[in-house]
Amino acid sequence: MNKPPRNPTWSRDELTLALDLYVQTNGNPTGKDDEALERLSTVLNKMHRLNGVAGNDTLRNRNGVYLKVMNFRSSDPAFLQQGKVGMTRGNRLEAVLWKEYDGRLADLATDAKAIRDTVTDADEVAVAKLPSAEPYEGEEGGVIMRLHKRHERDPKLVAEKRKSAAATGKLACEVCGFDFKVAYGELGEGYIEVHHTKPVHTLLAGSKTKLSDLALLCANCHRMAHRKRQPLSLDAVRLSLL
Repeated sequence: MNKPPRNPTWSRDELTLALDLYVQTNGNPTGKDDEALERLSTVLNKMHRLNGVAGNDTLRNRNGVYLKVMNFRSSDPAFLQQGKVGMTRGNRLEAVLWKEYDGRLADLATDAKAIRDTVTDADEVAVAKLPSAEPYEGEEGGVIMRLHKRHERDPKLVAEKRKSAAATGKLACEVCGFDFKVAYGELGEGYIEVHHTKPVHTLLAGSKTKLSDLALLCANCHRMAHRKRQPLSLDAVRLSLL
């Protein structure tokens, strides 16, 4: 008999949402917060489907979400000062996130909203038709970045953007001016990477990407634009050039 797949370890995005709920409920979600736990469970399960990750029937169910939220008590000074220790089992990343967001609750709320909006607004059917995208080594990744890059790899949009740019001039990086044809000759002719300038979570459901929303970047500038959880603007990448 085949064993059901093990549920994956909680990711940074998932723990960010769990920590946000912990803060919203003052570290003590009760029966009145069952709906919030259910909503979070729904979001997390959709996140896994978008990422193509499988699990068993208990994957991020309400009880599992509740227990994970409670794990943050082991990092909460207000709880520890009562002489309690909280749950000792869990993901080491929980303590890392607690320290990272300590004194930055507004940033936590902003990051959690961006993750929630990205997942909630994503069209699962449409996303399933897009090319897959793995994070670059060294980037923060997460569901926001993964979905953003999948949209960037829509072959129809990429072809249209390159064709439009070629009709008006050379295919050069809009940040540093690098031209693959100039650098590599015939091998580089017609090559340039396409970058979506608007973060996925800011797009309205059902909205269509315009060619003006896309930018032509060399491989280096494209990677730099994706170094953070949310893509950097072209101006931000330009300012980083030495």
